[in-house]
Amino acid sequence: MNLILSWDLFILAFFGVVVAYSFIIGRNQTLKVISATYIAILCSDAIGNLFARYLASSESFLKLLRLFSIGDSDQATAFFKVLILITFVVLIAVRGMYQFDAEDDRQLSLKMGVNLGLGVLSAGLMMSAIMIFASGGSLIADVAAIDNPFMTIYGESRLVRIMIDFSNMWFFVPGVALVLLSLFHKKTA
Repeated sequence: MNLILSWDLFILAFFGVVVAYSFIIGRNQTLKVISATYIAILCSDAIGNLFARYLASSESFLKLLRLFSIGDSDQATAFFKVLILITFVVLIAVRGMYQFDAEDDRQLSLKMGVNLGLGVLSAGLMMSAIMIFASGGSLIADVAAIDNPFMTIYGESRLVRIMIDFSNMWFFVPGVALVLLSLFHKKTA
């Protein structure tokens, strides 16, 4: 069997790991990961834009980054945003000072379907943010545009195109899911 590594395979593996993890941690923690991802996206984009403005333009700092094969300020900013995104998602999801209470007594198949959907939405939200940041885009400063070095990957991978082209959908659907789950969740006193 000849297995060719590609961005499509990476994205499918990422979705598989995140969905499996969502089944392991359960619905409440998956909701926490989704909300942590939203917070982390905003923070990493803002911090990354500040990094680009004040630190990434420093020639001495870029010399240091070249030791890690980061060639220019755009690459440094993209790397920094993705690093901050992942770090903040983990920190907020693990140490966040809030909890979700979405337990209910519905059928097991419905619970598993909701958890599967939340896992897919969580993976899509994270992957879309990573792809936007890696392509040099910003969600705060301007509309995401594909940077030239990322154009090759964008042209070769159908799933990368889906993640970037439909990034607005990946950003709003998990939020709508949180709202809908809140509306239809029966609170017990």
